[in-house]
Amino acid sequence: MLLDVSGPPLAVKKTISALQGMVGVKEAIEEESDARSTRIFIALEKPRICGSVEDGAIACLDCPFNSTEIPARWRFATRKTSDVGEIIARLGEGGIQARVQDITPLDKNVALTQKEKGIIAVAIERGYFEFPRRITLEGLGRLVGVEPALLGKILRSVE
Repeated sequence: MLLDVSGPPLAVKKTISALQGMVGVKEAIEEESDARSTRIFIALEKPRICGSVEDGAIACLDCPFNSTEIPARWRFATRKTSDVGEIIARLGEGGIQARVQDITPLDKNVALTQKEKGIIAVAIERGYFEFPRRITLEGLGRLVGVEPALLGKILRSVE
């Protein structure tokens, strides 16, 4: 995360110190200053939701951090329905209340094309489905040779 903070130098220093002490903040570093503002780089810890599921064999279909719904909605795919209970328990241990709204089996008759399989493989390898994303849709599009708008459509249809 990148912030521009303006104010007297002492107030900016206090802000940096306060940020460094916040839960979820790994580090806050003063990057550059000018007469009007100071740029602060903030490195965040991995969100609890991501940490709760990183050992599980799941793939996020919708990130709860991008949800516009309250409470946030999270869709993911897992190999076994028993994994869902384990994930809910891990979230609870991390202080996150979650409940299962729906479990739907994947349609095994839907087959991916070779191109879709290749795109998904590159997207997973490059961290497109991670939070935070390690690659943008534009960057992924350059790698696989597909325009971002079409790539977004392909990724949504594959989900």
